[in-house]
Amino acid sequence: MSEENVERIRRAYEAYERGDLDAAVADFAPDCEYIAAGTVPGRTGTYRGPEGYKEFVAWLAEEFSDSHAQVDTLIDAGDAVVLGATLRGKGRQSGIPATFTFWQVWRFSDGRVVHGQGFAQKTEALEAAGLSE
Repeated sequence: MSEENVERIRRAYEAYERGDLDAAVADFAPDCEYIAAGTVPGRTGTYRGPEGYKEFVAWLAEEFSDSHAQVDTLIDAGDAVVLGATLRGKGRQSGIPATFTFWQVWRFSDGRVVHGQGFAQKTEALEAAGLSE
């Protein structure tokens, strides 16, 4: 099951890259939640349900032109997946290129995302997933 979870997260990011937010949250449980770490300035808080997560990521398109998330690392952690990624874009108002590196832990139950959380550091994400470097 855990390899399938890694693949689910990979597919979600591929869908995000295509601009298909509905497909990006296709494996989210209706009552899932995502806790933003603030790695991307101004984005903290808890987002509930697939619609809440879509709101969170749609903000990126509003603030940054040509935003892209590159998956750098996917780690199988049993009922969780640890993801490391780099987000690149250009500020719509400033025109200044921006790059953010972030980590996430995605937890699954019955093949559905039930919880996600963002982290600024790899060590924090690994610890949250019960792993160490």
